[in-house]
Amino acid sequence: MSVRLLLLLTLLPLLSACQDTRARAENEALTRRVAALETQVQALKAAQVEVAAPDLEAQLSAQNCANDLTRALETYRENSIDGRYPAPAQLDLPETCGSQRVNWLRLDAAHYTFTVTGDRGQELARQSGGG
Repeated sequence: MSVRLLLLLTLLPLLSACQDTRARAENEALTRRVAALETQVQALKAAQVEVAAPDLEAQLSAQNCANDLTRALETYRENSIDGRYPAPAQLDLPETCGSQRVNWLRLDAAHYTFTVTGDRGQELARQSGGG
């Protein structure tokens, strides 16, 4: 055997060990980065769900308001001589709507459509009637 070949065979395990150490270090660094990114993604998903979905209490409160307001509108129409819905000035919002934002999309003698929105402007309930 030549000296070069012998020297190469002697150095080969040392070179491999250096590469293994470097590769392990890079793999560990990548694993940490992936874990950090996964944590960030989970946090963003949780924040997105929180923004997209209003809290249940607000939604239930808005639906109660919408149901009571629909009941008031229909009661007014049933008791009116000409079977019409009230004008905005003739309508008193039910107590359940006191802290709610009611947005009229349509309110005339024959039809009504309204929404109840949350603090951030998201629609929590919608009702329509007439026809």
